Amino acid sequence: INAEYMGVTETKAGLDGWAIIKEEKLNILTALPDDGSVYVSAIEIATKLFSRQKAYNITGYPSPASLDDGDRCKPINQKAYDWALQAVSPEARQRFLSKGFPLEMVGDEKPNPPAGPWWIWTYLGYNKAATSLQIKSYYAFYSLDADPYGAGNHYCKLLSPARALEYILVDGLRKQ
Repeated sequence: INAEYMGVTETKAGLDGWAIIKEEKLNILTALPDDGSVYVSAIEIATKLFSRQKAYNITGYPSPASLDDGDRCKPINQKAYDWALQAVSPEARQRFLSKGFPLEMVGDEKPNPPAGPWWIWTYLGYNKAATSLQIKSYYAFYSLDADPYGAGNHYCKLLSPARALEYILVDGLRKQ
């Protein structure tokens, strides 16, 4: 996704979350033509999740920060894609599997610097590879000993199931 096209470079909302949401929504809705040439589903779902470390800590189990190591967003994105493949008709699924350009979930990445605003402004990655469209989630994890504002949270940029459906039915079938 071209960040400039999405209005990211025009953001002047500062750190006010509601202002960011309103400005991003306005930029996106006014920038996209309504002629079927671009997607209409959500680009991503930005989520704030209870970390494994925090869940273990609350229940009295040993809770090292390493509980949240590895790709935590990637399997959720895979589930959205798997769900979409099962939700379409058998004919649509077969058409996509035989003629479509598949999605591939790749490892999660921490934005640089790994702080809130950079996570907010780093969108779910859609990168065209030779044989697939790669989906990369950006994440932020804050262990329990981090700044109390984010301590015990895991943030993920996720693939919208609606976007996966739209891709299977429309965009993944376009000539590559």
